[in-house]
Amino acid sequence: MRRRTLITGTLATTAVLALIACTDTKQPESRTSTPPTKTPAAQLADAAARLKNDTFKMTMTVKVDTTDARLEGAMDPTKKIGAFVATTKRNGDTSIIEWRILGNVVYLKTNTPSLPGSTNKPWRRISQAESASLAEGFDGAKMANPLTQATNVQRPSARHFTGTFDTAAVAKALSVPTPSSSSSAAPAPNVAFTADLDDRGRLTRYHLDVPSTKGGTYPLDLTYSDFGTAVIVQAPPADQVAGTSGT
Repeated sequence: MRRRTLITGTLATTAVLALIACTDTKQPESRTSTPPTKTPAAQLADAAARLKNDTFKMTMTVKVDTTDARLEGAMDPTKKIGAFVATTKRNGDTSIIEWRILGNVVYLKTNTPSLPGSTNKPWRRISQAESASLAEGFDGAKMANPLTQATNVQRPSARHFTGTFDTAAVAKALSVPTPSSSSSAAPAPNVAFTADLDDRGRLTRYHLDVPSTKGGTYPLDLTYSDFGTAVIVQAPPADQVAGTSGT
């Protein structure tokens, strides 16, 4: 029986250049300059784009109705490798799925009875048809991609940002269905978000309320940390892999 985990994001703006020229007719010309200052939108876009080139640890939390889900792990976006643990709690039950991503090859190990596995061979390799798209679901840089296209970006304080981005862009970045405008509660065209950067201009957190296909929204939080951390992922031992999921 196949079951997908619940957890499965470039605005280019021009920096403003301020050049102040002071000229004294009695003295040689002198000039002072102010370094270019990026707009809040450009700062945020740069921070999100940097996730494509640096390793990091990531935690994502989601609450949908009575379900609480948490995904945490580390990712190397250039090598496209990562290791994550997804914990889902619903109605007193807890499901834990361990994931290993090596390019388009994805392995899982779970305590969920409805998913394949055994004591001797607890790992499954996801079928090729599913693995590529599933691997994208763990791509923290892809999840942050809507921030590169954000609009109405404001910076209420030095490291805190607010703004909006397109609902469809959010759905694509998070690998979730796009809410239909024909549903009983049509989704808003834009999603509001908040985001925080560290003192080096790197994205450390962003929050948004994701539109649901059933109407309404559900909260999602993403945090990024430990930039530059070494990410080492190996395939499970062959004798612990039960086979290819779906075969």
